[in-house]
Amino acid sequence: MPDHLITAHGAVADGATNNAPAINALIASVSASGGGRVVVPCGVFLAGTIELRSRVTLHLEDGAVLLGSTELSHYSTRVWGHHDDITPWHFILAEDQEHVALTGRGTIRGNGPAFWEPTRRDEWSFFIPRKRERPSPMLEIVRCRHVLIEGIRIEQSPGWTLHGHDCDHLRIEGITIRNTNFGPNVDGIDLTGCQDVIIHGCDIDTGDDAIALKTSEYSRSVERVAISDCILRTSCVGVRIGYESREDFRDIVVTNLVIPRCTRVFDLRAVEGCTIERIRFSNIVASTDGGWPATRAIELVQLDRPNVYKDLLPPEHPDHGKDKPLTRSSVIRDISFTGLDITTDGRIHLVGKPGQPIEGVRFSDLRLRYPVLDDFRPFKNARSTGFIPGDYAETRAANAAFVLHHVRDLEIEGLRLRWPIYPVTTGWRMFESTQTRLSAYWHGNVDKIRAGEIRAPYHLVWARDAEARLSGRGLAASEPELPVLDADSSSRIHLIDTQ
Repeated sequence: MPDHLITAHGAVADGATNNAPAINALIASVSASGGGRVVVPCGVFLAGTIELRSRVTLHLEDGAVLLGSTELSHYSTRVWGHHDDITPWHFILAEDQEHVALTGRGTIRGNGPAFWEPTRRDEWSFFIPRKRERPSPMLEIVRCRHVLIEGIRIEQSPGWTLHGHDCDHLRIEGITIRNTNFGPNVDGIDLTGCQDVIIHGCDIDTGDDAIALKTSEYSRSVERVAISDCILRTSCVGVRIGYESREDFRDIVVTNLVIPRCTRVFDLRAVEGCTIERIRFSNIVASTDGGWPATRAIELVQLDRPNVYKDLLPPEHPDHGKDKPLTRSSVIRDISFTGLDITTDGRIHLVGKPGQPIEGVRFSDLRLRYPVLDDFRPFKNARSTGFIPGDYAETRAANAAFVLHHVRDLEIEGLRLRWPIYPVTTGWRMFESTQTRLSAYWHGNVDKIRAGEIRAPYHLVWARDAEARLSGRGLAASEPELPVLDADSSSRIHLIDTQ
């Protein structure tokens, strides 16, 4: 199919003119005539909303920059999504289209800081405050089929970066995402209700979840997703499944990832009445060295929480103030983790529900390396589905490599665990972080923690109403005088030391 250069159809690379009308007219014309490539050449092209259409590839040549306008009036107005991070405004939009592509070596730059306050309020703030009216997600792909997003660089997103909603046969290949660590909810890739998806070879550095799979009352289930060969850096979760979880998640494979910085490597959260099942993770090297207290290596949490976002929705949102009662109970089952090497100062945290435990979780060939240990006792009374969730204060405060509550059929095979050696000589961001004030354990005690004068003692396993079998070498607590297990009478924990 022929190429169509945007500069031959009225676009101007002056970084000031709103080129959206010229680009959109060209895309519509090419689509109507059977399809082709719309090419953005080297240069900076300011624009508001650009709408992709069927059988059209928007191709950004090397050196091309699509720059998001700072004027909200330059953006088309759609509808609010299921919560306030999905606003009515987007930079790149495709809705109800098929055979759509966004390719090339150029850059999509969202001008994100123009839609935020200048700085964080203080070191307690996870994000820079956002302005309510902002383009988010920056790239919004809705109910499209056969979509390719390949090779491009995406940066400075005002909110979520790339979002697919109820799309089929979506392939995201070799893209780069760069957002500031403190950007307000600047997720990397979010998929809501998408099916038959491949995410491969991506390099993501962002301030919120790097890759997140979601469902809502306005979406389908998420099924048949393959995520592989990516490098992910984030101030939050490497790969998240759930939290927004009205519909199910199943048949998902996550493999061959390097995650050098995060606060949780994986987070599976059934909160709003979904089932999460048949999920496979393998060949992962990761570190929770994000510079925040209370990091968790892996977290599986099963809760029933209606109205998770009710209090966050703005008054103009159609669901503002509406109750959304659950129609069923949340379930997590049949999850496996194989070949994981994780450096962390926190826990692997599995929390189910009475009478409906998390079931059928398997870890094999798991290596946990602890440069230092964080203390979770200061967070005993944290009450949030987002921050150390769970219904049990004692579980939130438990210090152990594995914290288990309402869990059945858990198998941990081939565990290799390395407790800290004091004084700590390796770098760890909490020793230099401005976030130490968030934890009574860290605040004012950094030097003593580094020297080992103050320590958070860890059991190997803390269990309440849990059944598990664990085998590996040197199965011990972090301190010689500490019991390996802290388990109640309703728990059955079988340890096999192969050393």
